Amino acid sequence: MTQIEFMNRLIDKHAPAVIGCTYNILFTNDIAITTVIEAVEAVRKSDRYRHETKRITNVIDRLRGKYEKMLFEGIGDRSGFFADANETFLEDIQKHVDILYYSIKGVFDKARLEDSALLARCELARTMCEFSCIQLDKREEELRQVDSRFRRSNIGYLRLTALQKELDRLMRTMGIPCTVNLDTDTCRAAVNALSAKLCDARIIAKAISA
Repeated sequence: MTQIEFMNRLIDKHAPAVIGCTYNILFTNDIAITTVIEAVEAVRKSDRYRHETKRITNVIDRLRGKYEKMLFEGIGDRSGFFADANETFLEDIQKHVDILYYSIKGVFDKARLEDSALLARCELARTMCEFSCIQLDKREEELRQVDSRFRRSNIGYLRLTALQKELDRLMRTMGIPCTVNLDTDTCRAAVNALSAKLCDARIIAKAISA
C-alpha cells in the first residue's frame, strides 16, 4: 500500500474528526491571512513604509501570496465552496477579531504610542499567525489521539510560522519607545473568546453545510 493509499483509508475511517480539524485550521488561517493583508496595506499607506520596514513588509506580502497560491492549487475545483464557507464562518467570527484589534489598540493608546491604529493592525496580524500555529499543533495532536497512525501524516505546509517570524521582525522596526504589556485582562478575554469561536464545532459545521 502506498503512502497516499494509506492516508486516504485512514482519512475515510476518521472522516468527521479529520474534516473538523482541517476546516478549523483552514478557517483560522484564512482569518490570519486577512489580517496580514490589512496590516500590509496599512503599512504601505503610512510614512513608515521605508527602509527596513518596507523590505520586511514586502517579504510578508510575498509569503502571504505564496501561501494563498499553494492553498488554491490544493483546493482546486472546490475553491468556490471554500470561499462561500469562509464567508459564512467569518459572519460569526469577525466581531471577535475586531474586539481583539480594539483591545490591542487600547493598550497602545494608553501608552500614548504614535500610529496606534497601524501598530495594532500589525500586532493583530502577528498574533493571529501565532495563534494559527498553536491551533495547528493542537489539531494535529487531536488527530493523533484519534489514531496514532496520523503521526505519519504531515500538514505542516499549512503552518504560518514564516509569516509570524517576519511580523515579529516588522514590529521590531516600528521603533516603539517603551515596553508595552499586551497581557492585560481585556486582551486575554478577547483572545479566549476568539479562540472559543474558532474551535466551535457548530460554527464550523454551519459554514461547511451552508
